[in-house]
Amino acid sequence: MEFDTTNLQAGYYQLKVTPYLGYLIPGYYRIRKAKGIIEDLYLRATAFSDGEKKAIVFSCDCTGIDTNAADDVRQLIAERCGISEDAVYLHATHSHTSFRVEKPDEDGTPCDTYCKWLYMQFADCAEFAFRDLKPCKLLRATGEVDNVGFSRIYRMKDGSCETNPGIGNPEAVAFLGEQDTSLQLIRIVRENAKEILFVNFGTHADVITTSTFSPDWPGYLANLLVKAFDGQVEAMTLVGCQGNSNHVNVFNTADTLQRTDPYARRMARILAGEVLKIYDSAQELESSGLSYCRIPVKVGRNPWTPEQEPIAKEIYDLYCTDEYHDQTHPIFKKYPITVPEACRIIRSMNLPEFTIVTVSALRLGGMHFVGIPGEPFCSIGMDLKAGCDKPVIVTCLTNGSDGYFPDAEAFKEKGYERESSIMAHNVGQLLTEAGIEAVKKLNS
Repeated sequence: MEFDTTNLQAGYYQLKVTPYLGYLIPGYYRIRKAKGIIEDLYLRATAFSDGEKKAIVFSCDCTGIDTNAADDVRQLIAERCGISEDAVYLHATHSHTSFRVEKPDEDGTPCDTYCKWLYMQFADCAEFAFRDLKPCKLLRATGEVDNVGFSRIYRMKDGSCETNPGIGNPEAVAFLGEQDTSLQLIRIVRENAKEILFVNFGTHADVITTSTFSPDWPGYLANLLVKAFDGQVEAMTLVGCQGNSNHVNVFNTADTLQRTDPYARRMARILAGEVLKIYDSAQELESSGLSYCRIPVKVGRNPWTPEQEPIAKEIYDLYCTDEYHDQTHPIFKKYPITVPEACRIIRSMNLPEFTIVTVSALRLGGMHFVGIPGEPFCSIGMDLKAGCDKPVIVTCLTNGSDGYFPDAEAFKEKGYERESSIMAHNVGQLLTEAGIEAVKKLNS
């Protein structure tokens, strides 16, 4: 393969970022402190340059990157590497057995020390990736993977809907919402250097629920691909829209492994198998030109009633104590609203009427990336891709972590995602429109 040195160049680097034991593992509205390590967590970065502009894409084995922390890290990388802050694309794989990237509290605690160190790891990883730049070509292939991700919202016999009602629940009668079964592979073939693989698939990385560090299926997939190609490639997983999707099929009562580490590895093998299947069919894309932009989206609030406020305050005050800091505690069953809904109401009461959700976009030759700073439902990503006449990879939890972004249909129902989201019912439409606008802007 011949390379044009005036086209794109790409470089890669990765760093291990596993925190210390005892570090808080976020999620599930309960306290989990790390008691062990199943497999280490990594920060992976691919840098790009077209000779005039530079950009960098990260995939971090973490639950999320807080928006204020993302702003700090993008600024730090921009200053260190001499690039625009808008050209920094920070993606979290959303492993539920990892950590959050948070803004340091300046309190001198071990957590504060780790957060400061993590900031510098992002900057170091970026610098080393840019030092590794080599002329490259881009190739793309697409595939389909069934029975790895499923809608996690179900219609119940009484007409209600419920998120994760439990395997074998006799009241569950049907899936609600769509699962995006598409898989995209981007091959970044470099001159006299290892090839870099980007794999895009969307479902939650919450297979493993223990208090042990693990990158879950996204990290296992990246590691497995490196092994499958005898160490001759690097690999990054870019998780797609997954707000209403996970790996659990409540109708599959025969599979007893659905909440275990072996199941996460099984998912990685299935996805890796599809990558290997489509690898040689990848078609070459335009490999010249680089552009980026960020589109701010003004979104209103998910409403609540004045009557709910004192109830939410009572629930929140209980939940904030050590004794009741677990949403499954029996004491919360007597209330008409859930712990997530109460936390959302309390949080929203202290926020302005509107919030700005910023969509990030990047064009690398003929490939386009749209990053959403939260957890959008699958249909949002599917509509966004369908609305563009260019190849697009959509990623969740990119340059921020602003919670769930349900689609309009979900706001007509009860359910965890709608109840916990601070966003108004039209957030899905607004994000879709902004993503399509961003792709057009990248090509203007």
